[in-house]
Amino acid sequence: LESDSRFIGLAITGSWARNEIDGFSDLDLVIVCADSSVPDPQEMRSFANKLGMVVSSFTGEHVGEPSLLICLYRDALVHVDLKFSTPSELKKRPYDPVVVWERESAVSDIIAAVQATSPAPNMQWIEDRFWTWVHYGALRMGRREIFELVGFLGFLREQVLGPIALHAAGFPPFGVRKIEQYIPEFVPRLEKTVPAYDLASCYTALLAVVEIYRELRGDLHENVVPNTSAESESMRFLHHVASEVRT
Repeated sequence: LESDSRFIGLAITGSWARNEIDGFSDLDLVIVCADSSVPDPQEMRSFANKLGMVVSSFTGEHVGEPSLLICLYRDALVHVDLKFSTPSELKKRPYDPVVVWERESAVSDIIAAVQATSPAPNMQWIEDRFWTWVHYGALRMGRREIFELVGFLGFLREQVLGPIALHAAGFPPFGVRKIEQYIPEFVPRLEKTVPAYDLASCYTALLAVVEIYRELRGDLHENVVPNTSAESESMRFLHHVASEVRT
């Protein structure tokens, strides 16, 4: 990094920065570039190859981050994320990284000047969509598309229940990651949302999702405007479809 004038600092985020790293962790590196100096994908790969034997790498468009290079290194087979970030992007960080190298105090000054904004689920955004998602699950049940329904229930755990529960408990709201370690008391409830390959089981699991969501929504002290009309209509439709598929 020191030999390339485009780079002004290196920081580490993720489990290493939270002192939670173990033998199954990724390594999340933030390479801070001077403004307008972010390498193109070919240059990112060239840089990554200087760090070790890369067996696979690809950019992060699928997670909305084209300046992220996701790498798999051969020795010990380690997953390493190389995030090439500008100073302006670093100002919008969700949490503070640990600075391990910088030119003068370029990166530390940015971190000191601008406070990180902790990520949080947008409860109104979720509420505006949740009951249409329940209706979608009922449609899949009516068509007996069980694999689609099983996957959909996983989506609701990862996008709705997990993030809200983790945020409420004071942890990063990243899907259901480490939820067994962070809030083990919530696990028995979440287990009820995992169905078997069976329509009746999927119906029971979807009802469990709804029950948990309603309780989480009520527990959070946020200005969420419930869509009571969509809630009642979607639940009525869900119960109707369930009664039809059972006959």
